[in-house]
This record gives sequence, structure tokens and C-alpha cells, in this order.
Amino acid sequence: MSEYNQYVTAVNKIFDYLAKMKAGWNSLDNINYIESIEEYKQVVATSAEIFKKPPEQKKHSESLEELGND
Repeated sequence: MSEYNQYVTAVNKIFDYLAKMKAGWNSLDNINYIESIEEYKQVVATSAEIFKKPPEQKKHSESLEELGND
């Protein structure tokens, strides 16, 4: 399973569990906490694009300075 599929599966499970908890609880505080977490659902879904792209190789622009006779 690719990293993307693992990420999507995990995110879907988290939000499924949150929906079940929200439906089963009567406490307004707990429901408000769940709703505050649900506000990030779109951000989390959008960040899945990171896993679709192949990892970029880091470019090292640093170079060694040549030692000379000073």
C-alpha cells in the first residue's frame, strides 16, 4: 500500500470515528471539541497531495571553499 493510500485510509478512519462519537454523545463540550477538529478536515484532505508526488531530492547548493596558502 502506498503512503498516499495509507494516509487517506487513516484520515477517513479518524473522521468516521469522530462522526460516530459526535452522534453518540450528549455533552455539548465534547461535540464542540469534535466540531473544532472537523474544521481541519479540508486542510488534512488537501495535504494528501504531498503523498501523491514523488519525494523531491534535496539540492545541496553548499560547496566547500577551497583552502589556499594565505
